[in-house]
Amino acid sequence: MKLKSIPQRLGYVLGAQWTHDLSWTIFTILLARHSQDMLGQIMLAISYGYLVRTAADVGLNDFLLSTFARRGVHPRAMLGQVTWLKCCIFLIALGVAWWITGAQGYTFELRLIVLCIAAGFGLDGVTDSFFALCQARGRQDVELRIRAPSTLIGLGYGIVCVLLGTSPLMVALYKPVESVLCMIFASVALRRNPLSGIGFAGMLDLAKQMKNGLVFTCMAVCAMFYNKLNVFFLKQYGGDAAVGGYSVAWETVEGLSALVSGALLGKVIFPLLAGLWRQNRVAFRSLAGQTARSLWAASLAVVFLICVESDRFLPFIYGAGYSDAVTAQRLLTPCLVTGFLHNLAAYVMIGMGSHRLLLCCYVSGLVLNIVLCVTLIPSMPLEGAALALTGTKVWVAILTVGYFQYVAKPMNFAQWGGMFAAIAACVGLWLGAGLALPREAAELAGIAPLLVLCWKWRPPSPFENKSVNVG
Repeated sequence: MKLKSIPQRLGYVLGAQWTHDLSWTIFTILLARHSQDMLGQIMLAISYGYLVRTAADVGLNDFLLSTFARRGVHPRAMLGQVTWLKCCIFLIALGVAWWITGAQGYTFELRLIVLCIAAGFGLDGVTDSFFALCQARGRQDVELRIRAPSTLIGLGYGIVCVLLGTSPLMVALYKPVESVLCMIFASVALRRNPLSGIGFAGMLDLAKQMKNGLVFTCMAVCAMFYNKLNVFFLKQYGGDAAVGGYSVAWETVEGLSALVSGALLGKVIFPLLAGLWRQNRVAFRSLAGQTARSLWAASLAVVFLICVESDRFLPFIYGAGYSDAVTAQRLLTPCLVTGFLHNLAAYVMIGMGSHRLLLCCYVSGLVLNIVLCVTLIPSMPLEGAALALTGTKVWVAILTVGYFQYVAKPMNFAQWGGMFAAIAACVGLWLGAGLALPREAAELAGIAPLLVLCWKWRPPSPFENKSVNVG
């Protein structure tokens, strides 16, 4: 494989991701400015959609990537078996979502909105099997050519509907339009119907192969539930407008966390750590420590900026009607730190083979999340929803990062002390300067210690001769 193919493949993946992210940002800003209630309805439906997609996916994508990469595997037969399985579970999950929305007393229109968007997300979960085959075979260019036009057409349709002031149900059709087009393009690229020629014996063989992945399936289900349950409680006690306010508060935090977790940790750091744990424990601790320190420093600086500037950029971007979401966003900022560090620790635990212990951490987080949702959201819906998620993520991070620190010791006592000293200096300078200086000057004074920490703990340059030997 030529060396230049690596950045080319990464470019294809990022091209598809950025096409979606940019279109989605434009769509949500326009929707937020058009109607907070409509934004809340769409975001509520998206929460159901993620759950349906998680069910349809069955945690199979990692299993598929490793299976497709092996020689002697018949990829089209495997793809057909997985597609049949996903289709069956998708339809069941969609029926459950329809029943739950009826039991919650949603209006018929809102139930149809949920059904449309959840169906689109479920179809995405089915189509992801084909993209796993593309990734395993190094054909990320095919993925880009399918995802980019599907996203542009689907979200472009949604943007036009918002600008024309159509009903929420018409806007919600953006997701099935995008997902159906994606599935059609994938079928054309495959040049055959993946559901043809699949027998009972093949499905039985698939069940035997995937039984070892059930732990990862359970982890995905727990994580998805504790990330979305607070939205359902918020809808019940706060209404559509509260869901809309929470959604704009969460968008920034989730976007940054997903970017680091998916692009950096999942695709770059995790494969290196998984190999080093078996080959070179010294190099493993060196890379884990450098990554942990860099993530701590970067996340603390971003958290500070979000906390001090939320009251400016939230109303500026989404409109004056979202001033109530400022407090919620500030309460959600610890999720950025926990998202960075927990995901690193989780990948390390998987690399070390401690996935069952990781599942226990996730289950405890789900239990805590239910308790927090029940106790906090009824009395203070918007702030309670933020606190419920933050409390859950902090708890899970304490467990996983604590285990990571115990086993790998990525940071020593002096480094922990230096980090907490930088935090104390940040708060002290910000509060002290705020008494005598303009707001902007106080913020610059406050972030200075964190920027120093970022510089001190920056990743080594690739041109330095001090990089970890991973070969």
